[in-house]
Amino acid sequence: MMIAFPALLMELTLAVPVADRMPVFDVGPSCRAATTLMSLDPRRQKLCLADEASARAQVAKQWARFPSGDRTRCTAEAQLDGLPSYVDLLECLTLAREAKAEDTW
Repeated sequence: MMIAFPALLMELTLAVPVADRMPVFDVGPSCRAATTLMSLDPRRQKLCLADEASARAQVAKQWARFPSGDRTRCTAEAQLDGLPSYVDLLECLTLAREAKAEDTW
């Protein structure tokens, strides 16, 4: 019976849906890749990181207001290429919300 209790605790922690928690992305590699691939001035990397930080802050403010399905889909979409981006996540969530708003017209 003692073994079952830790297993139960583990199941409870895993029961929290991923969409309930805002994702944590390492955006450094994506900003480095974007700067390198586009042959941009290396100082652009700082601007990219600032854009990512701004997008992350906006997503964090609104996260709970986005539908769970959109959060799950957009989180997956924002990291499809292996270089996750809060800018991509925010864009996906915003477009999903706008598409739903247009459906109500």
